[in-house]
Amino acid sequence: MDIVESIGKVLIVGLIFGAGLPALFAFGLRFHAEGAAETNADGTVSQGNPALRALGYVIFGVVALLILVGLLWITRQTIYYYTDIKIFPFGYK
Repeated sequence: MDIVESIGKVLIVGLIFGAGLPALFAFGLRFHAEGAAETNADGTVSQGNPALRALGYVIFGVVALLILVGLLWITRQTIYYYTDIKIFPFGYK
């Protein structure tokens, strides 16, 4: 039963980071585009929605933070070995 649980955990994490982050980034792009100002064919500029644009930036920040945490998690042992700094309170050998 441990193998099935392990496979399930790997599947969930793979879906979150493998497909979830690019999907979240795509939502951020969509919100940012909806919030941006547009130039119409007759030369007039229509105002965008600043709340949607800000939401797009927040989503970009979340994606960047998750990528940074992932990189730090992968390199935690090396950072601890060379600097004696524990970035996370768990996961060290």
